[in-house]
Amino acid sequence: MNVNLLFFAIVPFILMCLISIGMPFWRIRLMKEAGDKLLTFVRKPVKLQFFAIPAAYLLLILSNLIDFGKLSFVIPYCAVLALFITIKESTLLPVNGLYEKLLINSTDVIKLENITGLLESDAGTPTNVLKINTKQGTRSLTFDNSNEVEEVRKILNERIKK
Repeated sequence: MNVNLLFFAIVPFILMCLISIGMPFWRIRLMKEAGDKLLTFVRKPVKLQFFAIPAAYLLLILSNLIDFGKLSFVIPYCAVLALFITIKESTLLPVNGLYEKLLINSTDVIKLENITGLLESDAGTPTNVLKINTKQGTRSLTFDNSNEVEEVRKILNERIKK
């Protein structure tokens, strides 16, 4: 078997299939851990996925049919990364919200036990951005409007004080 075919066609295709099949099961496991929903976030319809998912598979096929020179090593794995990002976003979009144990915002999944504090907004921070301290560092979460930020801030302040 040709090594190029294995590493730049078969392995990326297997990774893409695992991502496509495995991501919904990951969401099911995540939702079992999340607990009851405390606050639902506004959902933005994602139309990009209808273009990005076929484009990722097309990019994988084209990278094996056309010689891109030095980029031939990178393009198949860029297709895998693009598929991962798109499917993660479209999988988590319907479950965006604040739960008893998790905060899911866009593609960010943060355990509430890892949140150590909330940062006050400074003059340069937009009103729809919430900055939080976690055990891993500072995170900025972007919401659709400032009302969501205030609701999340109020609930998280109650949770942190416990």
